[in-house]
Amino acid sequence: MIIRFSVLLAATLALGACGVEADFSEHQTYQVWRALQAAAEHPDYDHQDYTKRWTVMENIVHVDEADRRIDIERRLERVLRRPRTQSLHQNETWHFQVHLLPGPENRVRFKNMAPAVPTHSQFEGERYFAEVRRLLSGLPPSQSLQESAQDSDADADQIP
Repeated sequence: MIIRFSVLLAATLALGACGVEADFSEHQTYQVWRALQAAAEHPDYDHQDYTKRWTVMENIVHVDEADRRIDIERRLERVLRRPRTQSLHQNETWHFQVHLLPGPENRVRFKNMAPAVPTHSQFEGERYFAEVRRLLSGLPPSQSLQESAQDSDADADQIP
């Protein structure tokens, strides 16, 4: 029984490098590429469901223009408070890769590079693609993204 559980656990963790794909064929390639970068550089974890809200503690983004690939390392934290339970402090570390695949159909692959539960990776991929779709639809940026842009503008005004 213990051996069977160990094998299942090892198989689940080995599948951590699973991926999610999305199709953005209705948009121009340069628009998709810019939206992928913006979603990577300014992640939004302010979700209406409080169990899905996180605070970004660290976000390291490396963009490979030639390969149309984005490597993202992200550290998240939250304190989850549910009714009639003790507060739960959680840390999450993600290392994933986003690749705009060659071809006119603008397919994008989101791949978790670290061992993780596949459903968690799928949820994170879908969250990322939802942010990209929101950016491509022309909706205004979320409050946290607006504040980040305002901070950048204020810093730029101070440069002599």
